[in-house]
Amino acid sequence: MSIDVAYDSRFFHCFPRPKADESEDATFERGLKILAFMKEVGIVLAPEIVEWDVSLVSGCAEQHRVLQRRACFTELGVSELGAHSTAFGPIALSFSTSGLRGVGAMPVIYVPQGMEAGVLSQISTFCMRGVHHTQAVLRQLETLKEASDPTLLATRYGATISPNLILTLQNTGQTGEVITEYGVSATDVRHVLQHVGFNNIPFDHSIGILNVFQNMFYPTDNLHAGEALGYYRQREWRLIAGGINFGGRPMGRELSAVEMARLHEIDTRFWTQELIVEGARCQRSALALVYDPLPSWCFFDLVQTIFVPKHRVAQVRAIVGNAVVLCPYE
Repeated sequence: MSIDVAYDSRFFHCFPRPKADESEDATFERGLKILAFMKEVGIVLAPEIVEWDVSLVSGCAEQHRVLQRRACFTELGVSELGAHSTAFGPIALSFSTSGLRGVGAMPVIYVPQGMEAGVLSQISTFCMRGVHHTQAVLRQLETLKEASDPTLLATRYGATISPNLILTLQNTGQTGEVITEYGVSATDVRHVLQHVGFNNIPFDHSIGILNVFQNMFYPTDNLHAGEALGYYRQREWRLIAGGINFGGRPMGRELSAVEMARLHEIDTRFWTQELIVEGARCQRSALALVYDPLPSWCFFDLVQTIFVPKHRVAQVRAIVGNAVVLCPYE
């Protein structure tokens, strides 16, 4: 028995989410432009900053701001689609569960927000914070690996580098003051890292894998709507590019200037909004990626059915042609 037969459900990607100040017609016209963009360019991994308050875990004021880039899908039965579309948009792309899983979709890892009354409720936040700091340690190891490699340094700086140079390692405080300083032979550092990395995957690969997990973490409760377990009940799966390469190539590509301009025309307010990433301001469109995991891969080949309001079928058919089944609903 196949996975799709065993479960009477499929994945849906509904869009565009209605805006409070937007008419029903305007929402659908925006959806048609998004559909045309998907058909021609592919699925965009939209950036979001997810903030985690970990102060109850760390004992001091500490927040993590994680840049996530993802395309979201919901596992639903067809009977559930009506209510879902009301909230998330009138155009619903339908995918088989095996088809979407086959191109890398994974379920969100829901992280219960801690409650002040119970320390044990912070366990999931503690683990999420641990992933963040483990990634920081691996970045330090990767930096040391590069700094102790004379061949890499010679290529980078165009000069002969002594394999026995002394590395000056510093720990600094929040204001940049040097707290500790060590002078260590690059040869010794290189040998230690070769020992640590023996028969293990490279540090930069581990960093990318942890980035994948950080892209999959999401709160369990929808605090904006005051809904306990609100996000968890959405049964969300995601396509992400993460920080890993597959087959020696990135899984997502940056948008061209022309593609970014099209996104701005589709939804100026959303795509030109600036997000703060590592202290720098960037427009959302500049941070977005197109999911592109394999050469000559086409996102629309995955789409099985498009569910669309009955009186809108002709408009959607004009964009997608006859290759995709349209299923009208009232």
